[in-house]
Amino acid sequence: MKYMAAVLLLVAAMSAQNASSTNKGRHLDIPAISREANGAIVSIIMSDKDGRPIAQGSGFLISKDGRVVTNYHVIRNGSSAVIKFPDGAFFSADGVLVSDKDRDVAVIKVHGSGFKALTLGDSDRLQVGEEVVAIGNPLSLESTVSNGIVSAIRTVEDEGGKFLQITAPISPGSSGGPLFNMAGKVVGITTSHIKGGENLNFAIPINDVKPMLQVQLPSGYEDAKPIARDFPDEPESETVTPEQSTGPSLADTLQWMVESSADGVQYHEEYSSPVSGFLLSSFHIMTQEFSCHAFTIITTINYQQGTKSGANRFVVKFDLGDVDPDSIHQDASSEIYFSATDNQHRISVRREMAEDVDRLNSGRLVSSEDSALGHDNFLVSDGNYRSRLEKAFKHAVILCSGKASRF
Repeated sequence: MKYMAAVLLLVAAMSAQNASSTNKGRHLDIPAISREANGAIVSIIMSDKDGRPIAQGSGFLISKDGRVVTNYHVIRNGSSAVIKFPDGAFFSADGVLVSDKDRDVAVIKVHGSGFKALTLGDSDRLQVGEEVVAIGNPLSLESTVSNGIVSAIRTVEDEGGKFLQITAPISPGSSGGPLFNMAGKVVGITTSHIKGGENLNFAIPINDVKPMLQVQLPSGYEDAKPIARDFPDEPESETVTPEQSTGPSLADTLQWMVESSADGVQYHEEYSSPVSGFLLSSFHIMTQEFSCHAFTIITTINYQQGTKSGANRFVVKFDLGDVDPDSIHQDASSEIYFSATDNQHRISVRREMAEDVDRLNSGRLVSSEDSALGHDNFLVSDGNYRSRLEKAFKHAVILCSGKASRF
């Protein structure tokens, strides 16, 4: 009797250890999951305005009336879509029912009805180490089945929420496919992989998507069918590397800026007031030594009021890589404004003062002080040269930050 009790306790303990958090009461093998899902996982072929295919991804049906879940990036650049089923049938897509670009999720509508649909599970009950199965169409190889485990559950705030890190392989074309638990229910949308990372693949938890699937219609219109809107048809963004930059090299750009300011004077301004007798004369000068980490602009201001005169020199030094290229712009006058990328990257300014320009140039200073600016600093030039300088300056800033610049 004691022996039988021990056996029963052992069996119960083993059952408890083997129970999965999302597979209560049902545990299928991989072939069974594949058979049950067959016919509900589709390939999405996106085309441009001229009908040329431009992208292929995966998706899965969640309703008999033809709602298909996929990734937003699968449909992003297309203006029309054709849905291909594993049996070779093709259906046109009516358009997009709902989408979330930041979360990379879209629900599109297949023209027709009576489709097979998958059952959604509860991704909040997933555990790290739990088995999962992914089915998709990598490189148009339809109904490819792969398995793995949940490696981690991560939160990425910049990407809108949680991600399931999985070992089930995901390749181009698999994006938008379903991720199943071992009960055969969809617990995620396969979405990406990291190039160069062995088995570093990710899926969006299905619970994060469920609110989007509940299309809310106004009172009195609950029986109406949601209207599909046009596909995004966004222009394809061109990805380039620093080696693919166009235009002059960094060295040539800096050399041009040095040679073009060989006369030392970029801009000369005089101001006088007939009331106070105040006279101001300023010269904006660029140094003859430029590099990414030591870019210097010198502004000399000479002023006189009656018998009193003086001079100030502002020496602005900064790292070109710390400048925000989007901040570089001209205003209506003759100034080119720019600012640091953030408050952590400051632009240092040294102010030197003297009784006149000669004493300033000879180094006999009344006083000097240092400060730092992070925003609204300016580089001044004049005439047609200003536009050329702005373009060269931005080109150098982008190259010094290690990015590609299209000059």
